[in-house]
Amino acid sequence: MKKHLLFLFLILISLINFSCKTSKNLVYLNNTQDDELLVDMPESTDEYKIKVNDNLFVDIKSLSPEVNAIFNPAQGVGTQGGTQQNYGQISGQYLNGFLVDLRGNINLPIIGFVNVLDKTLEEARVEIQSKADEYIKEATVKVKLLSFKITVMGEVKNPGVYYNYSNSLTVLEGISMANGVTDYARIKKVLVLRPTPKGSKTHRLDLTDKSFLNSKAFFLQPNDVVYVEPDKYKNVKLNSPMYSLFLSTISTLILVFNIL
Repeated sequence: MKKHLLFLFLILISLINFSCKTSKNLVYLNNTQDDELLVDMPESTDEYKIKVNDNLFVDIKSLSPEVNAIFNPAQGVGTQGGTQQNYGQISGQYLNGFLVDLRGNINLPIIGFVNVLDKTLEEARVEIQSKADEYIKEATVKVKLLSFKITVMGEVKNPGVYYNYSNSLTVLEGISMANGVTDYARIKKVLVLRPTPKGSKTHRLDLTDKSFLNSKAFFLQPNDVVYVEPDKYKNVKLNSPMYSLFLSTISTLILVFNIL
């Protein structure tokens, strides 16, 4: 009987060990030191270049509210209120933004088609500015990307599609948008899937190691997919209560049989 119980005890201990993570597998940047200066960190991402099907916010302003209403019909005469009302929601952005067509053009009121394909937002702004100057005196032009969205999947608390409205977004910020990782996350293996003209490119990041700060995928780009892999012992962890109950039942039966 003692041999049987010892055997069951060893199995139970093995299952517990499999289901436990070390602290190194749970902590981001665990190989950094106090007051360490991370000199090789990239300061910003490469400037994004506009692609087909991108949705752009284009704002053309002059001193005349009437002229502004002609060049920005979605905003109307009430500039601030119209902007908030028409672009405050995703549906409004989709309906009122300027979609880049298959030829790389956007079709602006009065101005007509402007090619913005493979241009940075600043280059697109300069191009639209030159067109607007033909119609308006002292025009002011703004160009923003409305379709900067990422998808966060896997072992995060709130997987989904998230929109970014700042100039840059890191992978840590992207995961934070999804309210962080679950207890079953394997942060040593985070996949960033990035669409390119030649196909999707993969980047593997180990968030426990500071070296990931130098990765090209540290700064996310529009339409990136972030996938946090599950821990390889997730199934064991989820089923550990069942294993414990099973082993407890077996040990009880062995004990009863030995008594009888």
